[in-house]
Parts: sequence; structure tokens; C-alpha cells
Amino acid sequence: MPLIKKKISIAAGAKSANVFADTTYQTVSAGTNLIVAAAVDTAGTAAADTTMDFNVNNAEFANAASVSTLVTGEPFGWNNTAYVLNNMTTQGDVNRPILTFTNGTAGTRVVDVAIFVGQ
Repeated sequence: MPLIKKKISIAAGAKSANVFADTTYQTVSAGTNLIVAAAVDTAGTAAADTTMDFNVNNAEFANAASVSTLVTGEPFGWNNTAYVLNNMTTQGDVNRPILTFTNGTAGTRVVDVAIFVGQ
């Protein structure tokens, strides 16, 4: 079971690099299941939040989706539905997933991200 799992530190007002960049999964074939889970260390507000954008080729699966806060005692991983933000299967012959996070708050935030990549 291939897995991408990272902690990403994002400065105030900044956007992360593509989580899939420089991995074996920069491109994936048709029928690849991508399960994206994410959690941020500090809760946001309606005015200042940490958000996720997820696209595959020209299809948008998440646009400024609010990232859930990491809950103490709640295990984090791709298979914990409390943190899953997207579960999709690719369709095209060659697919390029792009996953980024934006910190719209005044402080640095740490995002835990886990992506299951399966056939």
C-alpha cells in the first residue's frame, strides 16, 4: 500500500508546494485510488483558516476546503474518516494530482497529510 505522509510547516499567508511533487506519484495511471486525509495543528476561524486545494488534471475536487483540526487522542491517518477530505479514483490514462494547502492565518501552521495511493 503506497503512502505519502508528511508534516508541512506553512508560514502565515503562504501556500505549500504540491504534496505530490518529487514523489513517485507525480503522475498516476487510470484506476488509481487517492484517499487524502489532512489535519492542522490549530483551529481556524471563518475569517482566517487553513485550506486545501486538490485537482487532478483539469478536474477540481477541493477548492479552499477547510482543514480539520488535529484532535488530541484521535489517531491521524488516511484510514481515519474524521480526517479524510477526499476519496477519488482517477479516470484518464495519465493523471497529475496537485494538492496544496494555504495558511490564511496570522501564525505558522503545521499540517499533517496522509495520502493512500492504491490500484
